[in-house]
Parts: sequence; structure tokens; C-alpha cells
Amino acid sequence: MAKILLVEDEDHIATGIKFNLGLDGHEVVWLRDGGAAATVLLEERQTFDLIILDLMLPEISGLDLCRALRKREDFTPILMLTAKNHDKDKVAGLQVGADDYVTKPFNLEELLMRVEGLLRRRRWDTKPSHHVLAFRDVTIDFTSCETRVAGQELKLTPIEMELMKVFANHEGEVLTREDLLREAWGTEAPLTTRTVDNFILRLRKLFEVDPANPAHILSVRGRGYKSSVEGRWLLSSVLVRTFTLPGLAMFIT
Repeated sequence: MAKILLVEDEDHIATGIKFNLGLDGHEVVWLRDGGAAATVLLEERQTFDLIILDLMLPEISGLDLCRALRKREDFTPILMLTAKNHDKDKVAGLQVGADDYVTKPFNLEELLMRVEGLLRRRRWDTKPSHHVLAFRDVTIDFTSCETRVAGQELKLTPIEMELMKVFANHEGEVLTREDLLREAWGTEAPLTTRTVDNFILRLRKLFEVDPANPAHILSVRGRGYKSSVEGRWLLSSVLVRTFTLPGLAMFIT
């Protein structure tokens, strides 16, 4: 069971979401406006496993709330709800740190599948693990969910972390957008592949020296993406085997 915060000002939508999430065994806290959500999240600092956040809210918008949470280094998974169907609005939500979005009107089953996908990522984040991905001046510790670039700490959202893990596990392989949606988001729901493209742009800005000419997260025309870095495998801090990979460095400590 997960504890989920639902911030939605349309009663009929919120009632349906809360009822169905409750049937799945989740505890749902429903707030009707951004001001109340800001109090709970930013002042009282209550914690949740997932936040479902409407884009357009009274008092404080979902975008502003999401931005404030990420600025405070709160990386609770956020699923954005929006009545707008323009790419710029979807991109805006992803740019401020949302992990996924659903456009109203939405299919309830699809929303529930996206919720479960994000919760799986959340459970994976808290599950003991011993993997560290290292390439160039980048180190991503999947145990502590800590990332450093040139020694400076960098905060990744759960989906950004999961995407880097997928690239690490499939180094050098061509992955379609559908592959990435299935493995990173953990759902078979018919999500838009544009979601993947938006996150790839974000990862390139974070990890590439020249995002316009990427060296590590590469596009494969007509097919998808693949990773390309060099590395080796370690176990218990002792080198057990070394590979010359056209891709990543994955360490097991």
C-alpha cells in the first residue's frame, strides 16, 4: 500500500481517482487547491510515496508546486494532470521536474497503470542495491540515488535515474522508445513516445559536454536510442573482471 497525495480541484475527477486507488489498497489524501498542498508539502513537510498534481489549480499552480518541491530537493515521484493538450504544456511540466503526465480526459486504466509504474520505481529506489554507474566524470550511485558530475552533486528524478539504469543494463543496444517506456516507466500503457524524447533531452543537458552533439546518449535514426561509454565491472570493491565496452562502466560494490 502506498500513501498518495492527490491535488485536484475538479470533484468528479478526484472522487473517481481516489475511489479506484483505494480499491487498489492505497491511502489517498485529497486536496482541492495548490495553497493547501503547499502547506502540507512545503510547510508541514509531510511525505508521500507519490503525488498526483493537477496543472491548473486555485491559488498556486501545479507547475509552481512541482518547481518548489524540486528546488527543495524533494524528489517524490510526481504525475501531472492537465486539461491542456499542447506539447509546450507537457514539456513545461517535465522541465520543472514532473516524472510523467496524463492529459484530460484520460483513460482510468491508463492512469492507474502509470501510477503503479511510478510506485514500482519508488520501491526500486528504496530497495537495497549495490550498483554504481561511472563514465567520464559522471558517477551515479543506484544504492544511495546520488549522482555526481565533476565532483558536484546532481539531483535526478526517479524516472531520470531509472532511464540511466536502463541504458546501463542495455549498453550499446538500440532501444526503441517503446522499450524505454516499458522498462523505465514500468507499464504497457499506450504512452506517447514524445515523453521519452523530452527526458532524453533533459539527460543530455545533464550529462553531455555538448548536448547538441551527444557522445553518450545517441540517437539511432528511425529506431530509437543507445548508450555509448567505456567501463568495467567491480565486485565488493575488488576487480573481478574487466570488459572493453563501447558503453558504460557498471560497478558492483
